[in-house]
Amino acid sequence: MSMSGSVATCDSRTPAVSVPHGPEPQRRRRSLWQALVLLVVALLASSMLAATSGTPASAATAIDAKHAAEGGSTGWMGPPTTAERCGLAQGGCVRGYRTAIILWSPKTGAKVVSGATLSSYLKHGREGGVLGYPTADKACGLRDGACWQPFQHGRIYWRPANGAHPVNGATYTAWNAQKRASGPLGYPTSDKTCGYGWCTQSFERGRIGWTPSRGTRTYRNIDEANSIFTLVNKKRPLNPKTYAPTDLRATSGIYLRDPAADAWDRMRRDASAQGVGLTAVSGYRSYATQSSLYNGYVNKYGQAQADLISARPGYSEHQTGLTVDVGNPNGACGLQACFETTPAGRWVANNGWKYGFIIRYPKGHTATTGYSYEPWHLRYVGTKTSKSLRYSGYVTYEGYLGQPKAPTY
Repeated sequence: MSMSGSVATCDSRTPAVSVPHGPEPQRRRRSLWQALVLLVVALLASSMLAATSGTPASAATAIDAKHAAEGGSTGWMGPPTTAERCGLAQGGCVRGYRTAIILWSPKTGAKVVSGATLSSYLKHGREGGVLGYPTADKACGLRDGACWQPFQHGRIYWRPANGAHPVNGATYTAWNAQKRASGPLGYPTSDKTCGYGWCTQSFERGRIGWTPSRGTRTYRNIDEANSIFTLVNKKRPLNPKTYAPTDLRATSGIYLRDPAADAWDRMRRDASAQGVGLTAVSGYRSYATQSSLYNGYVNKYGQAQADLISARPGYSEHQTGLTVDVGNPNGACGLQACFETTPAGRWVANNGWKYGFIIRYPKGHTATTGYSYEPWHLRYVGTKTSKSLRYSGYVTYEGYLGQPKAPTY
């Protein structure tokens, strides 16, 4: 370096740059150094604060961004109610808000858990329990107004009538094989319960059990002749075919099982109060009665036609004690398609579902049910299922349960 008023660069070939003497450049240099010192101090303080709180910068940023995306403190989650806390399983972090929590992990990112789903999640150990971290936010709009949220090791499903319940492990695998909530089992109605060497979980129309020796076994109510959910069609006979209900009772000149009889009595009274008369044309039929009826149709119309209008013995819904054929008091359009245009036909089409009944053989679906349109043929399935079927977009019971079509035997 030269002792004159200039500074030489490292490259001797580069001409020297003149730096004037005087107080102004010195003040600039001091200001620059002061700014650099302040920046270093700020960075050190930030590093010390992060180390003290244990919050990775990526977690804090992701959690704050997630909260902001949900509307921030003025949104549905409300303001924070806890500080961010880290050091959780898998290097995760969590922060609480007025109506939810946000969980973050390096693998799953920041996700919100709220409402009944959060209650169930907390009950089962949160991120350190059987489910692990959420892998997506809650999604709603499922059948029956349900919501679900996926986690690393399972899912939580919520339906207003059932509450929130997790499904995981071998139970979830078995439930998934049954088409989950869109299949014959429906939504979970309980948490999984385990004992010494066994586990079981209940669903709307059945249960899934597990033992070490047998693995998982699925028990479906649609396969049980004595269940109100039993599915009977040309591919699915009653088991046994000679099944006879044990809870039949007389009502309106027919016999029905107790739950169907109670529903029929209420429906008939309410229709009458609205000025519409309903009569019961036919109810329970035994195996022997159905055999005689079917054979009569075969002799009269031939088997092909008989199979469109009558069930073979052992395949009849009337044999379940859950079915009633409805008519008008004056007999108009009795057991005919034109029944749909009569006062009784219109009333049951619009209101039968409120009492747990469905039109079992709807118009235009012979390829699924195997039978011609029968607007008078009402099958009792319970109000929860009848309401769900009406508003789910399905028309046939087979479709609602996710079961194969049954056009022929």
